[in-house]
Amino acid sequence: MVELDICDETHTGRIVLRPNYSWTWRYNLYLLYTLTAVSAAVGIGFLLAGAWIILPFSVVELSALAVCMFYCTKQCNRQEVITVTEHSVKIEQGIKRAETAQVYQRNWAKYLVTPATHPWGGARVAIRSHNHESELGGFLSHGDKQVLIQALKRVTPQ
Repeated sequence: MVELDICDETHTGRIVLRPNYSWTWRYNLYLLYTLTAVSAAVGIGFLLAGAWIILPFSVVELSALAVCMFYCTKQCNRQEVITVTEHSVKIEQGIKRAETAQVYQRNWAKYLVTPATHPWGGARVAIRSHNHESELGGFLSHGDKQVLIQALKRVTPQ
C-alpha cells in the first residue's frame, strides 16, 4: 500500500509504504481460537477413546501456528516513510516506529529502477548517493511498485 502526500509545485512530499495484509491481529486471534476449539474437541475425543498422545501434539501444532501468525502479523506492520524536502531525502524504516533512518542530499540522490529478472518478480526500486544504496519498498506488490515509481517521478525535479 502506498500513501502519497506530494506537492507538485515544489516537488516535495511524503510517501508511506506498507505491505498489504488481509487480516488484522484481532481476526487472526479469532481464527486461532476457532482452530483451538476444534482441535481441543478432537483431542478430547481421542483422549476419551484411549489415544492420549494426540492431545500433546495438538498443543504443539497450535503453538507453532500461533508463533507463525504472530511473526506474519508483525512483518505486515512494518513500513517505510520517504520524506522529500527541498534539500534532503529521508528514509525511515521500522515496525510501528522508525528503527532506522537514512538521510541523502537531494541534489546527489538518484532513484534507480532495475527491471524484474523473473516473470513473477517485480522491479527493484532503490535510491543511491555517494556509493550508498538503499532498496525502497522491497515488500510491495508489482502494482504498488508502479505507484511508487510514479510518485518518485513526481518528486524528482525536471
